[in-house]
This record gives sequence, structure tokens and C-alpha cells, in this order.
Amino acid sequence: MKILLYHIGFRGDILVVGQNFSRELHLRYQQATIDLMLRPRMREAQDFLEPLALYRQFLFGEKADYLSLKGEYDLAFMIDEHIFPEGHLRTIFTHAGFQFRHHQLAIVTRENDDKLAYDIARHCRRPLIATQDDMARKWPQAKVEELRKRLSGIGSLLTVGPGQTFPGCERPLTFRESAALLREADIFVGIDSGIAHAAALVGTQTVLLPMAHPENWISPTDYANPFIADDNARHISVYPPREEFCGHYFCLRPAGSGGIARPSGNPLLVKCVWKKRWGIFKSTSCFNKISVDTFYNTVVETMQRRKLL
Repeated sequence: MKILLYHIGFRGDILVVGQNFSRELHLRYQQATIDLMLRPRMREAQDFLEPLALYRQFLFGEKADYLSLKGEYDLAFMIDEHIFPEGHLRTIFTHAGFQFRHHQLAIVTRENDDKLAYDIARHCRRPLIATQDDMARKWPQAKVEELRKRLSGIGSLLTVGPGQTFPGCERPLTFRESAALLREADIFVGIDSGIAHAAALVGTQTVLLPMAHPENWISPTDYANPFIADDNARHISVYPPREEFCGHYFCLRPAGSGGIARPSGNPLLVKCVWKKRWGIFKSTSCFNKISVDTFYNTVVETMQRRKLL
């Protein structure tokens, strides 16, 4: 049996949503082979997906290419931008008519990735706190800078991202090499993102500002914590104060074609329709209002429970 899976998403979605569904397909159709089709902008994903050994081959094309090719396969599935109320992880199961199931997810690094990561990390004092260079795309820049300053006072701050270089390696790391480096860290502090999912999948505890949508949509607290026995090592999401948080995600709006309308839960961009100023003007997202103190104290308490501080 031949199966075609088309995924239009970016790295984090492909790693988590695509991998979870691919593992379900392998469990259900054990004699089948799976071809994965991604959009051309995600050619780099082959580098970090290939070591998982889930796919026969990688194809690249747009939705029209998938539709013209699917007839050559016994089964074909598409993970697109239309997210049902049950969230990213579960929508494709609903589409397929499958009962949802969590699978243990991973990202596999090579020996040379691990050696490079070790050589970079061994020069850093412990505890080693990893973060990302683009955190300000979902949280205010001033808050990001203050958080980094305070975190650098309790450990070595390691910032990963596409343009980052490190002593002994003058070129930027690949995504897979960055994942290997995150495995060396004691904790990862950041936002919902592809690199944050990579940290979770290599086993590094994360403390994240989530997207402004239900936590079980696509969060390490949902897909990874069930497989972590040590409560102190589980992933943590930082939430707004109770008096600021409606609990119902009123800021999310459905799109006419299905799914969620832009800005799709980005805490920096969505507007609160629950707490309007003077009863007229939409307010900033409650996730955007999370203080530096709240984020920092959550990290410190998490590290103290693990005796890292």
C-alpha cells in the first residue's frame, strides 16, 4: 500500500502534527509506505525529518500538485490551514475518521550534530538556559530584552536561531544541529515555535509563552508531558493572570473557509474582545500582558524544583 501525506505547514507543525499522524498511519497500515509532500519553501525540512525513517521519499509542491498526484496512491491525506475546534493535532484525525491517539514524538540527530553541540556547550557555565532569537515576534521586544537580561544573571544564556553563530562554528547551525545543541541545555525559555518544539522533542524542559489558543491544540504540555514520568521535568506554559484571562479564547475568530482567521492566535497581534476599553475599543491580548516578573519567576521556580539553582 502506498500513502501520500501532504503538509502545508512550517517546521513546528510538520515535526509535531505531521509526525504524530505519520506514526498513526504506520501503526494502522503496517505494510504501507508513506511519501511526504511539503511546500517548496520547506525543502530544508528533509534534513531533520529523514533521520526519523518514517517516509519513503520527500516530494515538494503546492496544493494543486498534491491534488493531481493523489490518484496514484491507495490513500492520501492533507494537513492544511483549516484547524477544527479540537486543534492542530486532532484535526487531521477527524478528517481521516480516526480516533485521536498520542504518539511519542522525537527528533533524531546525527553523531556529528551531537559532537558539534557538545563542543559549543562545554564552554558554557551551568545552568545552561537556551532561548530563541525571534521571541519578540510573539511578545513585546522590551519585555524580551528584560527577561534575557535577568536570565543571564542566573546562568549562561544560549540564544539559538537561523542567524546565530557560536565559537568554534562560524556558520549558522542547521535546524537539526540546533536541536542537538538544545539537548545540551538545562532548560529552554521561549515562545510557541518550531525551535521550541525541537527542544521539547530532544527532551529539554521548556517554559513557553503559548499561542492564544487552547493548550491541547499543539503544546508540549499536551503531546509530550504524558510521556514524562518526573513531574518536575514536565513542560510548562506561562498563562496570564486569572483576572485578565477569559478562559474561552474570545479573541479567536473563525475564517469563512474554515479554520482560524489571522492573526491566528499570535499573542502580540490578536485583540481582546472580552475586556474592551471604555466598552468600545479592543484591548491588547491578555497573553501580551504577561509580565516579565511572571515569566522570570516561573523559570526560576522550575529550575529550583530541579535543583538547577
